[in-house]
Amino acid sequence: MRKKLADTHYPVSTESVLETPGLLETKLRDALDDIEQMLVQETQTQREKTSALVSHLRAAGGKRMRPLLTLLVSQLGAPNQPVSSQVKQGAVAVELTHLASLYHDDLMDEATMRRGVPAAHVQWNNTLAVMAGDLIFSRASLLVSGLNPTIVAQHSRTFERLCQGQMRDIFGPDSHDDPIEFYIDVLRDKTGALIGCAALYGAELSGCDAATVSAVTQFGEDLGVAFQIADDVLDLQATEAQSGKTPGADLRDGTKTFPVLLLEKTVQDGRDTGPDRALLQAIADTDALQDDAVLAQVTAQLAAHPVTEETKRLAGEWVERALAHLQNIPDSEVKRALVEFAHLQINRLQ
Repeated sequence: MRKKLADTHYPVSTESVLETPGLLETKLRDALDDIEQMLVQETQTQREKTSALVSHLRAAGGKRMRPLLTLLVSQLGAPNQPVSSQVKQGAVAVELTHLASLYHDDLMDEATMRRGVPAAHVQWNNTLAVMAGDLIFSRASLLVSGLNPTIVAQHSRTFERLCQGQMRDIFGPDSHDDPIEFYIDVLRDKTGALIGCAALYGAELSGCDAATVSAVTQFGEDLGVAFQIADDVLDLQATEAQSGKTPGADLRDGTKTFPVLLLEKTVQDGRDTGPDRALLQAIADTDALQDDAVLAQVTAQLAAHPVTEETKRLAGEWVERALAHLQNIPDSEVKRALVEFAHLQINRLQ
């Protein structure tokens, strides 16, 4: 089974990334309200039944972390101006792309729940879930078509990477691939590419110089990797109310997340103990993991294993790697907010 796109229910808000309330928070909050209304409009159709389908996951919630990142980065280029309609348009396009990918991802992974509601293919059927995702992708493309050629090209490249990352994930690593390096490359394409795109849109559409555009794009990509690694920990440790899914859902699906890959490496390198091998065997028995009691026991064992603590540490390393891209950006309230935005990916593990 493949790695699901992270969509854990943890709040990322203007209050959580800004040191003190003020004009910047008001500007961002107002812009996010506008973006939410635009998302409502872009997930409507002329028929009630199709509107219910297309708006299903948008209405179920979500953190809107990608639009918030677009807005934050835009303030590096235009700190004393209102958030432009183009920046908002780009932010909505990024979130629509994310929403569309969730419809397809849930179907491919046979996931039954998303954001605390039935997945679209469960609520309706496979064909309608695919068509809903396609329609939302088309809405994102139409929005992007009204922006500059750089944004249009970036949108296409990002979509290509999302598809390639998913295909690589499905095929899995070749015999000569290092499984952990392969997994990170998949995370960079499946998640990092779109978060990097969100940052690029904010910088490009607010007039930032080329160096800043490049820096924030790399910041977003590395942060996306950190986000997914942290999500692997949350799959083991978060409650169903926090994550919107059963703890250990990735184990039940047979998905090899970072803790599992590290445990496999421990065994392969001969650094394991008898209990390590027994735990790995239990993880491999996905039929037994369909039993809730067995799943809870194996999940608890893996959550308490040193490989999960090592996964937390690696998530922190990727956050620091992301922040290193911002080192040449002058200090400001916006930069400090971006730093806090990055640290939230680790803080949610506390």
